[in-house]
Amino acid sequence: MMNPRYYFTLAWILLIPFSSNVSISAEPEVLLKDSFEAGTKAPEDWQSGFNVPGVRYVYDKGRGKSGDRSLSLQKSARRYFPIAQWYRLLPYSGEKQQLQAQCEVRAEQATKAIIDALFLDENQKSLGHQWLCYIGSKQADDPPANHDWKTYTGSAEIPENTKQIVIGLQIYGPGKVWFDDLEVTLTGESAPAEPDQKAKAIDVKINRETGQYLLITPKDKPAANKPRALLIVLPGGDGSANFHPFVNRIYEHALRDDFVLAQPIAKKWTSDQKIVWPTAASHTAKMKFTTEELIKAVKQDVSEKQTIDPQRIYLLAWSSGGPAAYAALLQKETDIDGALIAMSVFKPDQLPDPANAKQRSLYLLHSPDDKVCPYHMAETARDTFKKANVRATLVDYSGGHGWKGNVYGNIRQGIDWLEKAD
Repeated sequence: MMNPRYYFTLAWILLIPFSSNVSISAEPEVLLKDSFEAGTKAPEDWQSGFNVPGVRYVYDKGRGKSGDRSLSLQKSARRYFPIAQWYRLLPYSGEKQQLQAQCEVRAEQATKAIIDALFLDENQKSLGHQWLCYIGSKQADDPPANHDWKTYTGSAEIPENTKQIVIGLQIYGPGKVWFDDLEVTLTGESAPAEPDQKAKAIDVKINRETGQYLLITPKDKPAANKPRALLIVLPGGDGSANFHPFVNRIYEHALRDDFVLAQPIAKKWTSDQKIVWPTAASHTAKMKFTTEELIKAVKQDVSEKQTIDPQRIYLLAWSSGGPAAYAALLQKETDIDGALIAMSVFKPDQLPDPANAKQRSLYLLHSPDDKVCPYHMAETARDTFKKANVRATLVDYSGGHGWKGNVYGNIRQGIDWLEKAD
C-alpha cells in the first residue's frame, strides 16, 4: 500500500480545478463498487490522509444513502490548504482508456470537495490526475453546496502507462460532505497510438508576461501558401497541457486536413485559483493577462508560422473553457468567426453585449441530462444570441455532463456548421 505521505504530497503538488469529464461510450467494467458498510475505524481498504487542523475524518455509521454507513469529511478551518482526504489504491490492467465514477453525496455548506483520480505508473510515479466530481462553489459568487443525497458523476481519460489508480475523496474549503455508494468503472477501447508529433509548448509574450500554447499542423505537410482554417481550443478542467492527447484526437478525427489547431494552456496564477480561464470581466488574483489577450496572442503567433485564412478562425471550448469562449466571441473587435461551446455555463451579466457578434456564429452542444452545467443555461444562451440577430443553434446529446456518444462526429458536425456561415 502506498505511503499516505507520498500521495498527500502528490495531491498537493498536482492541484487542478474543475473536471473535464471526457468519456466515450463502451461496455463498462466495474473497477470499484463500495457502500462503505464493512469496517471498524474506516471502511475496508480505505485510508485517511494526514491529520489536518480543523478537519474531522468521520466514518459515519449512522448516516448512509442506501445502507447505514458513509464516509465524511468535515472542515471548520476557513482555508483551502492543506487538503484532507480518504483514499484507496486500485490496480489497473491498461485495457481500457476511460474512467467513470458515480457517487451519492450529501453536503452541508460545502465550499469545495472533490472526487479525484490520481494515475500512477509501475514505479508509483505520478502521471497526473483529474477531478471526476466537484461539489461546492465553482465560481467566486456561487453559494456553497447544501443538499441531501444527490448523485454526482464524472469521467476522465486514463494516461498511457498507468498501472495504479488512486481514488481520493477530498475536501478543500470549509463545510461538511458525506460520500456513499461509490462506483468506479472502466470503459472505452485500448488507447490508440499517439500522433508522431511531440507536444512542445510555444511561448507568447503578453503584457510582459509569458503565455503558452500547443500547436498541431497537418503531418508531412509543411506550411504552404494555401490559407488554412485555425481552431483554437480551450479545454475544460484545469485547461492544462494534460488535455493534449484528447485534443490531438480531436484534430485527427474531427477536423479536415486544411485545419491548424492551437491549444492555449491555462495560466496558474495562484494555488487556490477558482477561475481556470479568467477574462476581462472575471478576474483572478495576481493575473497579468486575460484569456481574451491570450487567444489574440496565440492567433497572431500562429499566423506568423502558418498561412491562416482570416475568415476561418474558430473557437472550441467546453466546461470551464466555455465562459472565456463566450467572452472572446463577444469582443467588439476580434478575428474570431465562430465558436463551438459544449457543456458549459452561460452568465450574460459577465459578458459583453451579444450584439457585438452579429457577424459571427455560435454552435452550442449540451446534454439535457447535464447536472453540472444546467441545460437551461444553453437554452438561454441560444435565445439571447438569436435575439441579438446572431447566427446560433443548440444541439442536444444524451448522457449528461462530459463528452458522450459520437464525440468526434459531434465536434465535426459543429465545426462544419460554423463553416457554412462563410
